[in-house]
Amino acid sequence: MIAAAELARKFRRELFEVVLPFWEQHGIDHQHGGFLCSLDHAGSLVSDRKFHWFQGRGIWFYSYLYQHFGRDPRHLETARRAMEFLLRHAPQPDGWWAEVLARDGSVLRPFQGDLYGMYFAVEGLAEYAAASGEARPLETALELFQKLWREIHRNDFGPREQGLWMVNLLIATRLLERWHPEGVAEICDESLEAIVHRHYNPELGLNNERLSRDFSREPEEATKCVIGHSVECLWMVMDEALRRGDGKLWELAAERIRRHLDVGWDHVYGGAATAVNVGHPEYEWPVDHPVETGLEFHERGEYHYMKSFWAVNETQVATLPIFERTGAEWAARYFLLAEEARERRFSLRPRGYPLYLLFTDRQFSFQPRTFRQDNYHLPRQLMFNLRVLERMAPLSGGLP
Repeated sequence: MIAAAELARKFRRELFEVVLPFWEQHGIDHQHGGFLCSLDHAGSLVSDRKFHWFQGRGIWFYSYLYQHFGRDPRHLETARRAMEFLLRHAPQPDGWWAEVLARDGSVLRPFQGDLYGMYFAVEGLAEYAAASGEARPLETALELFQKLWREIHRNDFGPREQGLWMVNLLIATRLLERWHPEGVAEICDESLEAIVHRHYNPELGLNNERLSRDFSREPEEATKCVIGHSVECLWMVMDEALRRGDGKLWELAAERIRRHLDVGWDHVYGGAATAVNVGHPEYEWPVDHPVETGLEFHERGEYHYMKSFWAVNETQVATLPIFERTGAEWAARYFLLAEEARERRFSLRPRGYPLYLLFTDRQFSFQPRTFRQDNYHLPRQLMFNLRVLERMAPLSGGLP
C-alpha cells in the first residue's frame, strides 16, 4: 500500500520545489510578460518566440495555482502580466489571433488555422477571471469562445476532430460550474454528444479521433484511435457528469477509460502508445512532428509507439478520481504504472536535468536536441492529483 499522504507530499514537493522554481528562473518572461517555452532540458533559452498555445496554458496554470494552492499574489501577478501581453499583441484586425509572437509581442506568424491556441487563451482568460474577479477577461473569453464555436460549424470547415470537442467540453464545463453564460449549455451538450456517442466506435470499443463532416466514419480513420486524447476527453466527460449529477454517465466514461488503457498501454516498456490502427500491422503512420519540439518520429505497425509524457499525465488525472470514488483495483494499477513511467522512463533527473522527456520512442531513448518545456499537462496533473490525494489522506487512504 502506498499512502495517499506520502504521494501528496511527493507531488507537492515536485510542484513547489521543482516545477515552479524552473518556470520562475527560466520560463516566465519577467520583462514583457508571458511564457518562454522554447527551452532545452537544462532550461536554457533556445528561442524567444512565443507560441500561442503556451501563453493561454500558462495563464490557466498560474490562475488555478493561485486559487487552490495558497493564493500567493505573485502567482496571480504572473497570470495577469501574461494575460495583458496576450491581449495586447495577439488579436489581429481580422478577429483572429496571431499564432507566434516575438518576445516583445511583434507578430512572427499570423493566424494560419491553428484554433487550439485560441481555445487555450479562452481557458486561461476564464480561469484568470475566476481567480481575480475581473469582468473583462471573462467577457473577452466568452466572445472568443463563441467565435471559435461558429468557426468549427462552418459548412466548409472540414472533418470533425475529437480534440476540438475536447477543448469545447472542458471550457464549457468550467464556465457552467461558475457562471452559466448564455449559449454555453448548448456547446456543452453538443460536445458531450460528440465524444460519448459520435466518436465512440462500438465495433472497437474505442473512440475515433477523426470523423467526416457528417459524422460518418472515413474508411482510413475508422480503425484508428489516439489513446491519450481519448483518455483525456473521457475524464472531462466524468467531470461534466459530476456537474450534472449523472452517475451513469460517469460510470460509462470510467469504463471507457479502462478500455482505452487496456488497449493502449505498453506493458513491455511502459507508457501509453500514441495511437492504434486496429488490424493493420503493416500500417505506415504519417511522420509525427510534436508541436514546437524539433523532433520527428517514423512509425510502422498496428501501434504508433511514440511515447508522450502528456499521455502519462492524463492517465494519472483520469484514474486517481476513479480509484477515490470506487476503489477499483484497475484504476490504482494504471495510476501507479503511470507513476512508474514518470519516474523510471521519462524522468531526466538521472541525467542531471530537473524535468522530463516530453516525447520519445517506444524504448524511451534520450532525445538530446529538443526545445520545448511543458507549462500545462505536468502542472495540471500535479495540482489535480494533489487535490484528490489530500482528500484521501485524512481517511488513511492509499493505493494498493
